[in-house]
Amino acid sequence: MAVHHATIVIQRSFNATPERVFAAWAEPDARARWDYPGDGWEAIQGANEFAVGGRKLSRFGPPGDPLYTEDTRYEDIVPGERIIFAYTISRRETPITASLATAEFSAEGCGARLLLTEQAAFLDEGDTAADRERGWGEALDKLDAELSRQTQPA
Repeated sequence: MAVHHATIVIQRSFNATPERVFAAWAEPDARARWDYPGDGWEAIQGANEFAVGGRKLSRFGPPGDPLYTEDTRYEDIVPGERIIFAYTISRRETPITASLATAEFSAEGCGARLLLTEQAAFLDEGDTAADRERGWGEALDKLDAELSRQTQPA
């Protein structure tokens, strides 16, 4: 059984303040709309206690088959600035990754910059760094759409 280690660094700019981007991570209803990969996939949110020591549990996957389970623990939170979280992902009942990630939020012009750094252990070839980068990219595209939706008139 093999473990492959990787560090993933993703930078993304948003047309929203750092506080709004942070809030989209912190507010369970907003986060449930964007925090999963897969075009057309669905997510089933369980607990989401956004506090140091709190947990977020969710399942996600293709419609009718949310085969992945994410179990997150918040390790450090500085409102509007950073979130450090440890999480595992399982496919069905089999663990495929364990990670420590930091999301940092800063001002960039009239918008915000997100710096996401993840140290990941990919277990038994159940996932790869390329898959994780693609998944984060898809989720952050949904975050961008969520932030745009929030600014649209009702």
